[in-house]
Amino acid sequence: MKKKVWLVSGVCIAITVCAFLFFSHSLKVEIPFASSHAPPFKAWQIHFSQEMDPETFHHETVQVISADKKSVPVSWKWNVDHTVLTINAPESGYTIGETYQLIITDTVQTAGGKNFGDKFTHSFQAVDELPSIKNRKQLVTLLEERTEQTKEFTVLEEDNATADMKTESSAAENTPTTSETNVQVHGIDEGDLIKTDGNSIYFARDSDIIIAEANGKSSTAKSTISEEHFQPVELYVHKDLLIAIGNSSKSLRDQSKTAEYVMEQTSIIFYRISDQKPPEKIREVTLEGDMTASRQMDGYLYLVANSYPPYHILQDNKQNMDPRPFIKDSAVAQSNSQPLAYHDIYFFPESTENAFMLLASINLNDMEEAAQIESYLGASDQLYMSKNNIYIAMEKYDAALETSDSAEIAVNNSANTEIFQFHIDNGSIDFQNSLSVSGTLVNQFAMDERDGVFRVATTNEKDNTTTNNLYTFDSKLNALGSIEDLAKGEQIYSVRYLDNVAYMVTFKQVDPLFVIDLADPATPTVLGKLKIPGFSNYLHPLDKDHVIGFGQHTKLVQEENSNEPSVRMDGIKLSLFDVSDQANPKEIDSEVIGEGSSYTELNHNHKALFKHPDKNLFGFPAVAFDAKTVHKGDATYEEERPVFAGAFLYSISPEDGIVLKDSITHQENVQDYPEWDSEIRRIVSVDHNLYTFSYDQMRVYDLKGKKIIQKIAFPDPSTMN
Repeated sequence: MKKKVWLVSGVCIAITVCAFLFFSHSLKVEIPFASSHAPPFKAWQIHFSQEMDPETFHHETVQVISADKKSVPVSWKWNVDHTVLTINAPESGYTIGETYQLIITDTVQTAGGKNFGDKFTHSFQAVDELPSIKNRKQLVTLLEERTEQTKEFTVLEEDNATADMKTESSAAENTPTTSETNVQVHGIDEGDLIKTDGNSIYFARDSDIIIAEANGKSSTAKSTISEEHFQPVELYVHKDLLIAIGNSSKSLRDQSKTAEYVMEQTSIIFYRISDQKPPEKIREVTLEGDMTASRQMDGYLYLVANSYPPYHILQDNKQNMDPRPFIKDSAVAQSNSQPLAYHDIYFFPESTENAFMLLASINLNDMEEAAQIESYLGASDQLYMSKNNIYIAMEKYDAALETSDSAEIAVNNSANTEIFQFHIDNGSIDFQNSLSVSGTLVNQFAMDERDGVFRVATTNEKDNTTTNNLYTFDSKLNALGSIEDLAKGEQIYSVRYLDNVAYMVTFKQVDPLFVIDLADPATPTVLGKLKIPGFSNYLHPLDKDHVIGFGQHTKLVQEENSNEPSVRMDGIKLSLFDVSDQANPKEIDSEVIGEGSSYTELNHNHKALFKHPDKNLFGFPAVAFDAKTVHKGDATYEEERPVFAGAFLYSISPEDGIVLKDSITHQENVQDYPEWDSEIRRIVSVDHNLYTFSYDQMRVYDLKGKKIIQKIAFPDPSTMN
């Protein structure tokens, strides 16, 4: 879980974390992320700091009143401990343009029988779209006001969480059978370091892109692509296009007006690729902002980024800096960059966000069509995309003052996550709705959409303990159902939704795997759970009755002067779960690789997993250590040494379990520590050959002969012009 501490100067300071706070004696009532403008199907969530008596909440004490003083028919739903009341919109939605007032009267009571004291109200107008920025003065004023609310805080962040469906190739006749990037949603591609079209393999390094020929024993490194001031981060291949997305250090602005402040920039570079010709750069789109994530679907590329304007420059009246994010699209203008138009910048009126969340879409089938880019005053942490919607999640930490001798300290007491829903249709991106859930998301796999139902799992930290939750919402983001307070004292390490079932792994000392039935989204139900040592960071479906877990093995060590044993990492763990009897999930096989702090990128990046398109063959990069306990005087500790760095290949099936097939390495030796450039990053397959890639070489592995048949050294990028 993330823990944040703010050091606050001064004796008294008002902390505005949520947009609307109301205090009645010791009872705090709030609408997180409240807004005076709301979409027609907005579901309002009202948070109470104490447990309330739901019997006192009825249609006389909870009302939404229209401008003509008529009561609007709304429904509501409580969370399990009666501290969050979700008021759903009427079935036909609120009337666009009308003003409403949400009212909770002073006669409602807490669970302890205490009267509310004063009524709670919130006014809002139903709109079909959010307000946009009118001019520079309005934008600068908003940024200054919102920055003022947070600039007094020094944030110290400690992140104790583990760092942030198979896809099948349908090969046409005479087309090579290739592996694909391991993605969350079938049919929606995700950018990665490596892509292949079956003839060539494209591999992004820190400063260039290697293009290798996939031709078995005759494979070669054909060429490289490098761009000045550009570092590729991920790639896509679409028809005859190679798309590189990365960081650009060549400023879009006149540096004399930014006091040499360098804004984060993301560039998307398009190359025309052909077997007969070298790649040809045909287009570049650059925007100010740090990329959160991208997706590709149905011929469109979607990208979300965060841009943070430099507040100290905005304060300097001598600097006439434009605070808007700058963009450049060579399909529109070859040389000039322009700030985003004011009418393309939207804002949530009561939000305190002082950054820009940019959303871009590009038609990959028409390179002359301008990119569609718009922005919202906000930020993004996680992204999930379904066939119909993009969901963007953003964490918000609540704070409570604590006093020390020297200063007041605001320590995060709990966190909410705001989730924005954007409808997508052939490149168009339209804001639909938003919601707030208690707690934070482990990663993108915490979110899912199926048959018009949105599902999200969270870990909530409050009063120095954690609980875990799963919520369901309809297509308008009205609350449907929930399970709360699962696995108290633990936190979510992985989630996977398969059809109408959710698999959730939590962890503190052992790994409980929860199986949750979502067939009726109004009543999610825990069907079964299994406790085993270690935990899974990533869950992958093998078939409808089996799930593979990739994570860490652990051991409990009793420490002196401690009543509770500590948990130590003890190798990489693979688990095969039989979930055919959902009430009684079983771990039918497991495999532990190495000891101690052995690690694999797969545990925080699902795209590091290789899955053969036709076989139950899986591979992933890993570094394995062995460990021994050392006693020196009064000190006892574990001493580790690396024993392997490369990739492991496993056959995983219900019949045979987890079977090691082979291991591949690019290292000469690992006696001291693995060579960084020789650590295997990715594995791809073309027909019966595997291709393993590290920054310094590629090796070709013959699956039939079970041996390396070719080694190709890559040029050192530091020696290239």
